[in-house]
Amino acid sequence: MPSEVLLDAREMAPPEPFERASALLRELRPGQYLRMLHHRVPYPLFDFCRRLSLICQVIESGSAPCELIVYFAADETALREAAVL
Repeated sequence: MPSEVLLDAREMAPPEPFERASALLRELRPGQYLRMLHHRVPYPLFDFCRRLSLICQVIESGSAPCELIVYFAADETALREAAVL
């Protein structure tokens, strides 16, 4: 099962959420994914993820106004099997 890295950015002021997320994503390895809780959709992060060949998916869950899952394409099946996606 992939390993979760959690970033709760709901109380952070800009630009801290992007700075913290981008630092974590640079260190992310296959088999890991980032779950980011945010008070809004962080659109600038989408381009950053594309440049790193990461997939960024917005999840509608109710635990946060915006929940993102960022992962490597090779991990998608495992994330679906683990009911993360």
